[in-house]
Amino acid sequence: MDFLPLFHNLKGRQVFVVGGGEVAVRKVRLVQEASARVTVVAKEFCPGLVEMAREDQKSGHNAIKLITAPYDHSHMLDLAAIVLVIAATNDRGLNHLVSKHAQAGNILANVVDDPAFSTVIFPSIVDRSPIQIAISSGGDAPVLVRLLRTQLEGLIPAGTSHLASLAGRFREDVKTKFPSSLDRKAFWEGVFSGPIAEQAYANNIAEAERLLSEALDNHSRIEMGEVYLVGAGPGDPDLLTFKALRLMQQADIVFYDPDVSAEVLNLVRRDASRVYVGRAASTHPVTQENISQKIIESANQGNRVVRLVGGDPLTLGKSGQEIEALIEHKTPFQVVPGITAATVSPGHTEAQTTYKRNDSDITI
Repeated sequence: MDFLPLFHNLKGRQVFVVGGGEVAVRKVRLVQEASARVTVVAKEFCPGLVEMAREDQKSGHNAIKLITAPYDHSHMLDLAAIVLVIAATNDRGLNHLVSKHAQAGNILANVVDDPAFSTVIFPSIVDRSPIQIAISSGGDAPVLVRLLRTQLEGLIPAGTSHLASLAGRFREDVKTKFPSSLDRKAFWEGVFSGPIAEQAYANNIAEAERLLSEALDNHSRIEMGEVYLVGAGPGDPDLLTFKALRLMQQADIVFYDPDVSAEVLNLVRRDASRVYVGRAASTHPVTQENISQKIIESANQGNRVVRLVGGDPLTLGKSGQEIEALIEHKTPFQVVPGITAATVSPGHTEAQTTYKRNDSDITI
């Protein structure tokens, strides 16, 4: 990971910008939308920046201050509690100097189009506030980032902001009714994938709120989870089915074989528990009976359990004993087929099935 994605709260905080051109306009507009207070220093300002400052003054916000002068380090020293410095001039040497001064004061610095001299970079943003998605290539492929953003803009309904805000208003009520995190998760997943979400997307907020209130009154806690026997394919994450990926993202706990690739395993929901069920150093081989018992116990506790196997779970009866055990214990389950290595060319699967076990994973 080249950069750690973070969302910075700039409300009422001081941002210092050096540069008065169109590039500075774009950066000032972004931080202003995040409710920052902005001081801009430049020898001269483009009309767009002057107009932004004028409109800001008319509105009574007075959050944008323009200083007409060459940059001097004293400008930065005169401002208290600066949290971010942006160098947006067309003078590369000056930009580097501004960044050096900021970093000397332990202040976050962004040099436009120069990640090597930045401690933070501006991503491309899909804004459905309070839902926000940030995309970045670290400056390597900005055109690709713009294409990805365009795709995401088309996939995420504009009404997502209404749905997220509605969830925020009901969050404490849901926590009060469902002390169990599993019960809360099951409730919200029903909300976000049903008619309540559709009403919010259509901007019918009053109806969405009514339906959500009604669902909260009538919803009871979950008694039993479900097991998903998922084929992970030959190791290439691009060969996973849409259903496999969706269930991996919903899982509370994942039991996985040693032939599941690290690339596929990385697509599992981040906060899901992972249980390695292969042969581990200094331990005896895990028995099939033990695996089945652990899977059923986890489902009985209300978890959504993914049993992740390489290839296809039905090939050569790989999951046959587990299915028999699930039927015997009346545990709900689904089987999600995967592509077998035999159906893919050897050249495609080579280097795709390598596996490295995460030391933080659990072994049974």
